Amino acid sequence: MSRAGKIKRINELAKIALNLRKTGKKIVHCHGVFDLLHPGHIRHLESAKKNGDVLVVTVTADAYVTKGPGRPIFNHNLRAEVLSALEQIDYVSIVESDSAVPAIRKIKPDFYVKGPDYRKRRNIKDLPQKLADEEKAVKAAGGKLIFSHDDIIYSSSKLINQYLDVFPPKTRHYLETIGRKYTSDDIAGKLLKLKPLKVLIIGDAIIDQYVYCLPLGKSSKEPIMVHRHITEESYLGGSLAAANHMSSLSGNVEILSVLGSKNSFENFIGKNLNHTVKRQFYFWEDRETIVKRRFLDAFTKQKLFQISYLGEDDIPKVVEDKIMNYLRKNLNSFDLVVVYDFGHGLFTPKIVKYLCSKAPFLALNVQANSANYGFNIITKYSRADYICIDEQEIRLATHKKHDDLRQLIRKIYKKMKCRNMIITRGPYGSDGYFRGKGFLNSPALTDKIVDRVGAGDALFAVTAPCMAKGLENDLTAFIGNVAGALQIQTVGNKKPVEFAEMIKFVNRLLK
Repeated sequence: MSRAGKIKRINELAKIALNLRKTGKKIVHCHGVFDLLHPGHIRHLESAKKNGDVLVVTVTADAYVTKGPGRPIFNHNLRAEVLSALEQIDYVSIVESDSAVPAIRKIKPDFYVKGPDYRKRRNIKDLPQKLADEEKAVKAAGGKLIFSHDDIIYSSSKLINQYLDVFPPKTRHYLETIGRKYTSDDIAGKLLKLKPLKVLIIGDAIIDQYVYCLPLGKSSKEPIMVHRHITEESYLGGSLAAANHMSSLSGNVEILSVLGSKNSFENFIGKNLNHTVKRQFYFWEDRETIVKRRFLDAFTKQKLFQISYLGEDDIPKVVEDKIMNYLRKNLNSFDLVVVYDFGHGLFTPKIVKYLCSKAPFLALNVQANSANYGFNIITKYSRADYICIDEQEIRLATHKKHDDLRQLIRKIYKKMKCRNMIITRGPYGSDGYFRGKGFLNSPALTDKIVDRVGAGDALFAVTAPCMAKGLENDLTAFIGNVAGALQIQTVGNKKPVEFAEMIKFVNRLLK
């Protein structure tokens, strides 16, 4: 069969697989990015083919590759073309997903084969969620997950990092410095020590909605653009998303927040919040839970506009009293208190004052947004052990639009008697300031931006427990940027940052 004849759309491949099974053929399925084909891939595919009659290989589309700056090196069409040139491969398909699950469900292979490096991952406590989901999908289709055999394990990421200039010189130097000091196993071991931390997250509960539509054209009667509704999705946002991120590092996370009594989304939250997270929700009578609805072009994924369903007042006194009673009874039992203050009425002066005076380790993230711009600033709190905000937010807090950023960091550091600070700067990475250590810049670890929503929240969720546990400052900043890089490559808070995915990403960067 010609190369072009081997490359099929996934729906077409599903029909071919169905007909092959009817003739008694055993189908073997392999999946991956295959960014730089190497001897390890060849051996893996040869080993896989021995388990059946037909070998099908699916390739992750470019938009779903999360391997760091400059990746993938080759676009998905070229990667598929190279694979189709191998005689042991019968069919190739490009998959518009970040996992093989949709392809497995369509192909229904008899055997789904992963490389030998995945064999040991299958036995670790923190099984990568993707591998767990893939195994579940294979079993549901009547197939079996197996592993190829090879005495040599190669890595595309290692070869690319060593021989191709995928990183800017500054980033390459930074990763080499981190890599000389820590291995990925060292980092995993240090992060696993965060598990016993008892964490209280206090923050606004937000439901993020993404509505996809397509433009039809100008209205014939009014000067407006008309769009056709295509589909919509809802995700946990705000402190709810942060709790999911943090539950990957700590097994003792509790969230305290306020929901509206009308349209509370309590069932939705219950289904999507990690089951290990304890919930302490209070209800605001005659209010709805905060919803931020974003409208996007379904083709380009460009945001068109946003509607926010929220009020302008602080929480009522009856709710404030309930929260204060809870804090008085329980605050001292936590190792870390993490504040996500979006400025939507939860943090009254009374609650702020109590947290500043009684929290054992106080980590603050105080955000500026369209509903509170210039009014919700970090200095509403009198002190903090750790502060994580973005550059614009620290400029608003100091009323200095153009002054040197490091001078502003020192100013807030002294004013709030803060031990550690990280200021996020988008494509410029982050600037940290640490007691006794001074400044540390950490470059951004991806140049692929799908959605900026939630990236800073993920960074804060991962770095706060690191700070509380006293992990090294350079490692904490690095791990934070890893979390931010993973989050910015997905739509909103569609999925949380997971421990296994962070370590996998770290391993790619440091190879």
